[in-house]
Amino acid sequence: MDKIYQEYYDETYYTETLDNGLKVTVIHKPEFNSTVCAFGTPYGALNINQKYNGKVYHFHPGIAHFLEHKLFEAHGDDIMNAFSSMGASVNAFTSYRETVYYFSKTGKDIKKPLNLLLDFVQDLNISEESVEKEKGIIFQEISMYGQMPDSRLLNETYASIYHKYPYKYDIGGDKESIYAITKEELEECYRINYHPSNMLLVVSTPEDPKKIIKIVRENQAKKDFRSRRIPKTCNDEEPDEVVHKTHRFHMNVNTDRHLLIYKFRPDFKSVNEAFTKEWCIRILMEAHFSSLNPQYQKWLDDKIINDYFGYEVEFDTDCANLMFYIENDDPKILKKLVRDTLKKDLLTQELLDQIKRRYIGTSFQVFNDIESFNNGYIRDSLSGLDFFEALKALQNISLDDIRKTYSELDFTHYSYISLLKNSKN
Repeated sequence: MDKIYQEYYDETYYTETLDNGLKVTVIHKPEFNSTVCAFGTPYGALNINQKYNGKVYHFHPGIAHFLEHKLFEAHGDDIMNAFSSMGASVNAFTSYRETVYYFSKTGKDIKKPLNLLLDFVQDLNISEESVEKEKGIIFQEISMYGQMPDSRLLNETYASIYHKYPYKYDIGGDKESIYAITKEELEECYRINYHPSNMLLVVSTPEDPKKIIKIVRENQAKKDFRSRRIPKTCNDEEPDEVVHKTHRFHMNVNTDRHLLIYKFRPDFKSVNEAFTKEWCIRILMEAHFSSLNPQYQKWLDDKIINDYFGYEVEFDTDCANLMFYIENDDPKILKKLVRDTLKKDLLTQELLDQIKRRYIGTSFQVFNDIESFNNGYIRDSLSGLDFFEALKALQNISLDDIRKTYSELDFTHYSYISLLKNSKN
């Protein structure tokens, strides 16, 4: 077990890789009175095409989310009740890039819930009948999200810019893909992606880290896992062009919503480079499209924007995009606002230092929220980032880094998506 002390953050954590390949991180938080344990795999909605042991697998969209459901459902209500009886609250989430199961518990003595977390995630026991029954439940869930304007707008946006990249699918899949998933496919997907060597356990706790590691070692020693190789995602190459330059659809909303998204080629050599360049653009956008811009209050006063207005930046090794969204009945407002504002060079060294201090201060606040901290750590780690080093990288970004990163972006390929009021409104 390796002990690591992050002096800048005054945080100590311990890491160990077990004989079966499971990576364990214990973050010692002696000043807290609660524990959060997260057990995750870097398998999410994006990883539907995988190469494993020389064979290529094409899984149906939504299967990662389906697996999350089945692991809980396989144990019935008993699993929720079991955690509750131990004073713990259990939950899980599936994103585009990972699936994570976690529990939180106040007080010490987490041996029983920790063992239970490991045991139920490492035991997929399903039947044909239960799989068929679950399809209807999942379809109802994704149909519900499809009725939510923000969720629908994002899905329509990704489907408008990506030809092949799995962002074009909802995390939960669609009706066709859900009903096509079989028991055998779920078991194959589970076998490939839920082996300990592909997973990470992160525990933030006031308890003795040596005690936690010992519990995990003993739990894993009782189980027989065959040697596995790490699966590799092998999605088809995505064209530079978008699917639709413009796309409109109607829902029951009070005000039209518009989204402008730029699609970039992800020419990043590593996840760390993508992370740094994402922060460069994020800082630049903050200088132009937040209250730091002197024009921002005028936009509010003139009712050009409201609280709904904002932007998102995503740079990763396999995708890169920049989106802006607004709530306004004038369809031309967003394009003009973005293009006119980006023509200006508003970022100065003084403003850069101010933005960095703001972001770093926010980052430090995360350390006081044990659940946010723990989930942030496991998500970064599963994506290949070092949580602590990533925060430090923000401090080293210079004005030249930001200007160079922005100058390299090609704004040729974009889509404009409009969610319009139903005519009866």
